[in-house]
Amino acid sequence: MSTLTNDPLLIAAKAIIYFMLGVIAFAGIIVAIAIPGVFIFGAEFAGELASGELTMGNKVLVSAFLAAVAGLLFLAWRFLWAMLNIAKSVGEGDPFAPANGDRLTTMAWIALAINVLALPVAGLGVFIAQTIGEETGSVDASLDFGGILLVLVLFILARVFRHGTAMRDDLEGTV
Repeated sequence: MSTLTNDPLLIAAKAIIYFMLGVIAFAGIIVAIAIPGVFIFGAEFAGELASGELTMGNKVLVSAFLAAVAGLLFLAWRFLWAMLNIAKSVGEGDPFAPANGDRLTTMAWIALAINVLALPVAGLGVFIAQTIGEETGSVDASLDFGGILLVLVLFILARVFRHGTAMRDDLEGTV
C-alpha cells in the first residue's frame, strides 16, 4: 500500500472536499427548488416585503438571480469535483497523470468564471433588494487579488503537470 494512501493530510483534504461537495449540492438543490417557488408563492415565498407583493417583473428578476446563484454553485461544485479527482490520483500514487493537467486547467477557467460572474450577480441582488423595497445594499467593487492569484497559480500548475507528465514519458522511453 502506498504511503500517500495513508497520508493523514490527504485523507483530511478528501473528507473536507466531500463535505463541501455535499453542502454545495444541497444549497444548489434548495436554490433550484426556490426558482419555481418564487412564481408559485410570490411574496409569501420571499418573506416579509415592504411592498407586500412581487410583481411578475420582480418574480422574473428574483428567478434570474436564483438561477445565476445556482450557476455559481454548480461552478463551485465542478471546481471541487476536479480537485477531488486530483486528490484521488495523488492518493493512488500517480499525480502526474495527463488528466490532472486538464483538471487544473478546468479549475483555472472555473475560478476565473466565478471571479468574473460574482460581481454582476451580487449587483443584481442589490438591484432586486432596492426594487422590492428591502433595505438598500451595496457591492464592494474591488479587485480580488487572491482570486487572480489562484487563477494564475492553477494555470501554471497545469503546465507544470503537463511538463512533468511529458518528462516522465520521455524517461520511461529512454530506460
